[in-house]
Amino acid sequence: MIKIKFEFPDTGEGVTEGKFLEWKVEEGDDVEEDQVVGEAETDKAVVEIPSPSDGEVKNLQASPGDTVEVGDVIMELDTDSSSESGEEQEKEDSEDEELNENSDNPVIEDIPTSSTSKESQKATDNSSNSSSGNVLALPKVRRLAREKDINLASIKTGERITEEEVLKFSGSSEEKSGDKSEKQSEKEKRNAKEVKATPSVRKLSREEDIDISKVEGSGRNGKVTREDVLSFEEDENPRKEEKDTVSEEVNSHPVHSDRNTERVEMSAIKEKTAEKMSKSRFTAPHVTHVEKVDVTKLADLREQEKDEVEPHLTYLPFMMKAVEKSLEDHPSLNAELDTDEDEIVQKKYYDFNIAVDTENGLLTPRIKNVDRKSIIELASEIGEKAEKARERKLSPKEMKNGTFSITNLGVIGGEEFTPIINYPQTAILGIGKISETAEVIDNDIIPRKTVKLSLSYDHRVIDGATAARFMNKLKENLEDPEKMLLEM
Repeated sequence: MIKIKFEFPDTGEGVTEGKFLEWKVEEGDDVEEDQVVGEAETDKAVVEIPSPSDGEVKNLQASPGDTVEVGDVIMELDTDSSSESGEEQEKEDSEDEELNENSDNPVIEDIPTSSTSKESQKATDNSSNSSSGNVLALPKVRRLAREKDINLASIKTGERITEEEVLKFSGSSEEKSGDKSEKQSEKEKRNAKEVKATPSVRKLSREEDIDISKVEGSGRNGKVTREDVLSFEEDENPRKEEKDTVSEEVNSHPVHSDRNTERVEMSAIKEKTAEKMSKSRFTAPHVTHVEKVDVTKLADLREQEKDEVEPHLTYLPFMMKAVEKSLEDHPSLNAELDTDEDEIVQKKYYDFNIAVDTENGLLTPRIKNVDRKSIIELASEIGEKAEKARERKLSPKEMKNGTFSITNLGVIGGEEFTPIINYPQTAILGIGKISETAEVIDNDIIPRKTVKLSLSYDHRVIDGATAARFMNKLKENLEDPEKMLLEM
């Protein structure tokens, strides 16, 4: 039996930590590989934690409510080393065969031609099996070791060998042979144009005062990732250290009180929302345009149809269709600013994020292809996504990459407000409470149903006149909904 120390896994999407919620197993339970053993809440969603191997649970080291970082040991497993090694070797062989089949230069094996050669080959195989075969390591780790010409058995550890340990061992050998200094020299010759990185990563490096050509890329083909920039050593970047110190001093606000207080811990979702809102508010210059809209005809139309359809029919699907029709004429509001290229990327598709209030904080599920869906289809999907949000079953993918956002506070209360842009989008629409108000029409005072709409927009991309024209078109669509629907 071999004991595995199971670390909190990297769930992707840049997540570095999470709040542990619950165990699905107890100490002494037998588990299978990929069986869900626990749940954790990240700043994006609730994720399931799968077991890395078959085995017996021996030690649960994380408790509900604990904040665990990627790489922290959360559980120990007793595994059958022989069966695991066999399974891993089988996977490794399969992967090697696949690589050879897909490679332009297949591996040609030496074929022994004499009994002496056969015996020598057999001895080599036995040696390999006794040294590396019984070492606990995943196929990708074994493959990396072969690429680095490293015998896994020479890495002394009683646990599963990781890629980091192989790379560390490889680095020590390279340093002795002088390879490290040669790599450093090559790294220093790179300039910013040669660095492989996305525009957002380049922007981050500028914001952090980091020379991106000095950052070693860990992505595919040496591509520099966001994590590479953020983990760049501070002693190599004194300006960043100074900036971080100033930022901490500005944002630091110790709370002192001699009265009765209660401290409530922020959920991971609330922490992430606060971070995103701060970035948006102080990156995009916000301007808010407020318009009162007469929705009497829309209220009548909804009243006629709500009992005739299966999904719960709110005003939101009508609002979404009206917004989409208005965006077609004003594409700068359905866009993103590329600061690296000084270009406005106008998007020809319409995926809207809608704000959903949950017990754990604000979530923004994405409704795709608003222009291609009917009012009924939108109503049904809004209901499904809102329920998933409240049950914490939304995946990060279901909340990313919208083109425009809508937030509706009217169902709770409030006539108008200043919504914060869902950055890097360029605009967001806030819907206030629908009320009965006295309006002057043809010199007569008539009761009408009205709503105030608050449009916040990025003034770097959208000027006031464009925003006003967009709101005029939106008002026209909502005040005559039947005409709008006929034109679709």
